Amino acid sequence: MACKAYLNVVWQQAMVAGMLDSLISAFITVFIMMVILFRSLVYGTLAMLPLTITISLIYGLIGWIGKDYDMPIAVLSSLTLGLSVDFAIHFLERARDTYRNTGNLRTALQVMFEEPGRAISRNAIVIAMGFTPLLFAPLVPYITVGIFLASIMAVSALVTLIMLPALMTLLQRRV
Repeated sequence: MACKAYLNVVWQQAMVAGMLDSLISAFITVFIMMVILFRSLVYGTLAMLPLTITISLIYGLIGWIGKDYDMPIAVLSSLTLGLSVDFAIHFLERARDTYRNTGNLRTALQVMFEEPGRAISRNAIVIAMGFTPLLFAPLVPYITVGIFLASIMAVSALVTLIMLPALMTLLQRRV
């Protein structure tokens, strides 16, 4: 029995290390895709901001509270990439389109906080709330998944709706 437990530990360590490498390579790939999608290094970098801050904050908190980078966290890393960058893509593309129509960044950002901002907010709330029942699960990995995904949605939506407009205003000449 001790042999099976040892094999399980070694297997999990190898899987976690592989997932961490995959997360790093996927981060780079997503950045390249954002630059190609927006045809702009500035917009590609802006699109990565919610992802970068979400990953840094969530994984920083995980390390700070002393939780290991284990299998549930490793598996959920891939979801972080897709969920966090999704809001930014919608926000930036719509803001850019609105700016083309209005010719004024301030007006474009005001429009962004009407329908698109509400849609992003509601989406984040609904998805985050959808994972909260996992907080009452009997198994710790399910609780971890619930906290992790609800936090990802909240942080990425906040960064998208607060930091992106601030940076777009600050970088107005480049945007």
